[in-house]
Amino acid sequence: MDFDFSPDTLMLRDMLRRFVQKEARPLEMKYFNTGALTPEERAHLRSGIEQLGLWGVTAPEKFGGGGLDTVTACLIEDELGRTFVPVEMGDVPPLLFACSGAQVSRFLEPALAGNRRVIIAARESNALRPEEWTTRAASDGDEFVLDGRKSLAVLPAPDDFLIILAKTPEGITAFLLDANHAGLTASTNGDTILKLSNCRVGRDSILGEPGHALALGAEEAPRAWIRTGARYVGLVERLIEMAAEHAKDWVALGAPLAARPAVQRMLAEMRVEVEGARWLVYHAAWLADRQDPIRNPAAQVRLATGEMLKGAIDRVTMIYAGPGPVPQIEPRRMVRSVVSADALELALEYARAVVAREVLAGGS
Repeated sequence: MDFDFSPDTLMLRDMLRRFVQKEARPLEMKYFNTGALTPEERAHLRSGIEQLGLWGVTAPEKFGGGGLDTVTACLIEDELGRTFVPVEMGDVPPLLFACSGAQVSRFLEPALAGNRRVIIAARESNALRPEEWTTRAASDGDEFVLDGRKSLAVLPAPDDFLIILAKTPEGITAFLLDANHAGLTASTNGDTILKLSNCRVGRDSILGEPGHALALGAEEAPRAWIRTGARYVGLVERLIEMAAEHAKDWVALGAPLAARPAVQRMLAEMRVEVEGARWLVYHAAWLADRQDPIRNPAAQVRLATGEMLKGAIDRVTMIYAGPGPVPQIEPRRMVRSVVSADALELALEYARAVVAREVLAGGS
């Protein structure tokens, strides 16, 4: 395993780091307070990503993407994770690659081109596991009737589309719907909720096969887990940076917070954990680029980096909650603006199951 990045890759990293500092971070407080970027702000960020030559580079070549190697993709995700503003780069959820027929031109191609945003409607309030979901799609002749409620990461815009996971007699089934489809209502009051009421869809709205939604994108998913792990590494690096600056700046009882052993201990623990997680990410990425089996290594990355992020949030929150004025920035809420707590727990639960099966089967 070669531990050196090429000069071109390092130059790309440095350009991306400057882009994040100059263009993305200044939007953080506004995004934190409003939960959204204007179309103009999103277009400006996209323009910067395109100028760097990064739009669509992580999508598989067979779907018109750049097919970038996983190691370099992780380097990019690490840098993009160092801002709380979601910077888009033409990536799409792996299950969208199951599009077929007219779905390709209507949903997949516009999503890859950045002309339409896809939002996954899977999670439900107080229902972590799929078997606990209550949203159902009842068959009615040539149609399905969807009823239920889903939790969303963002409020859909009229041009967006959704992948809605609902229970059918065959099992969990995925449906592709325009955000303005009749019977859909989205609202936000702290949490963004999608309500489905007598929402009628044709059978051509089914993504993949009925009852097989949870298996969609299985081929591409492990690489996406690894890239997500790299994004979490970047997020924790940002949290460490914030916590260290806060600890040095705030003075209480005649000494900066940084002088307190408890604060030093938390900073040291976060540094060690993020370095360990980074090695796990890049080892899995290296395996992926060698075409080795990566499902279990990718699940380990998903589990380790997710738990690392949760621990870092707790520690940084405690550092910010120490003596001194109440800070403008709330680390927990800042992270939750880009990483849903429910979605994270669902991913961790799935990753635990994958890793546990491998352990019980005698794998390493």
